[in-house]
Amino acid sequence: MIKIKFNKEMVKFIVVFAASLAVLYFVSIQFESYIPIFNMRSTAQVLYFSLKAIGINATLENYQIIFSNFSVDIIRQCTGIFEVIAIISCIVAFPAAVKKKIIGVSLAIPLIYFFNMARLIFLSLLGIYSSSMFEIAHEYLLQLTFLAVVVFYWLFWIDKVVKKNVPSIEA
Repeated sequence: MIKIKFNKEMVKFIVVFAASLAVLYFVSIQFESYIPIFNMRSTAQVLYFSLKAIGINATLENYQIIFSNFSVDIIRQCTGIFEVIAIISCIVAFPAAVKKKIIGVSLAIPLIYFFNMARLIFLSLLGIYSSSMFEIAHEYLLQLTFLAVVVFYWLFWIDKVVKKNVPSIEA
């Protein structure tokens, strides 16, 4: 007979992480129009006005930004909401004090928002000036980069916030 030994902390992390993902995803779908910055409308509008501010001419129609040679359709996956859900779930599931979790979430949300807007501006410029590179950057490079930002932020939060003032054990 095979014995499986479970690490209780890991199982708890996975259960809380999965539950948090499910709840936050459901809330994000049901109440998307009430989420002020991570919805398709606000993402398209902020991207449009950001591009306009740097001198890029475009037209905004619903969730689409149209340039002379290219257009960008803002869909749910473009808003950064899934990355926010992922990092909040990681932070909530990690064993730490509530105060440290609040710090982690309150720093993660603007980080992800601004990174996402920079990503969308970069992708728009890439589409305008080098459309052949757009798909590669969009599908691979910036997806992986966004994932890396989320993971590195989570690890940074664990190291600099959660473990702050924790005495190290010297051998």
